[in-house]
Amino acid sequence: MPTAWSTSATAGSAIRGSRSRRWDQTARCGSLRTWRWASPTQSSRPTSPRTRSSSDAGWSVAVSDPRPLLEALGVSRTYPGTVEVVAVRHASLELRSRDFTLLMGPSGSGKTSFLGMLAGFDPPDEGEVRWRDTPFDRLTRDELLAVRRTEMSVIFQSYGLLPSLTAVENVELPLRIAGTPLDEARTRATGWLDRLDLGHRLNHRTFELSGGQQQRVAVARALVVEPAVILADEPIAEVDSENADLILSALWEVVVRDGAVLAATHNPEALRYASRVILFRDGVIDAEGSPDEVTAQLTTD
Repeated sequence: MPTAWSTSATAGSAIRGSRSRRWDQTARCGSLRTWRWASPTQSSRPTSPRTRSSSDAGWSVAVSDPRPLLEALGVSRTYPGTVEVVAVRHASLELRSRDFTLLMGPSGSGKTSFLGMLAGFDPPDEGEVRWRDTPFDRLTRDELLAVRRTEMSVIFQSYGLLPSLTAVENVELPLRIAGTPLDEARTRATGWLDRLDLGHRLNHRTFELSGGQQQRVAVARALVVEPAVILADEPIAEVDSENADLILSALWEVVVRDGAVLAATHNPEALRYASRVILFRDGVIDAEGSPDEVTAQLTTD
């Protein structure tokens, strides 16, 4: 396999670093091949919930459900047309409690199509997706909607905000659909927008927000229902490093609560939070493991 990650540091240290770590992309095409890393001075990756001590301040040990929360078993997706496009081929994944998994790889490698199947938006041509051991095709439409309404949140690359609503109304919408009283929904929505530094934009509509602000509104909407799983498509693509940290630390809270996050991203800042990296290439899973393991594999092959 050709080298897909170049670094001036050792493979083990390449994905570590502090907020002062520098990186540059020679081309913003999303290929791992374009990233160059400065050697870090210390690790700043958050402590994984799998290894964090129960004596750490603010941490309480919970017994996790041994079943995967979300599972893909050999899923494939082909889009017909004049030229048939095979988007995903025989991809498998187990997403368990306390996983923070990144999908990485070049644009067009199948990440978004894979997320669409996992969210139940686009059924696979082959294989199956399971939610807590139950195949999606055994769930009724209402049951699948209930899962997405209360247990699985999706952050869309295009944000998916309603332009007629304000920022706070967009965030509180899933709570209102679930029957949460308006006062409680407004309080929770406001809290998440404050957390993501949007307290001053609560009553602004979509067209009055920048792309980065819309992205943070979409993240707040996903978090407000306190889901067990978040599927995120490029959740930090339009924000600077400071706001990327705000988003990633907010997503990290889902993991700490025994949930799981699966995020497609081109941004190496997310590696500090990851417990696992899955590298997509040409619709197949090309590498999988911890950030250190995937980096080591890609720099030695």
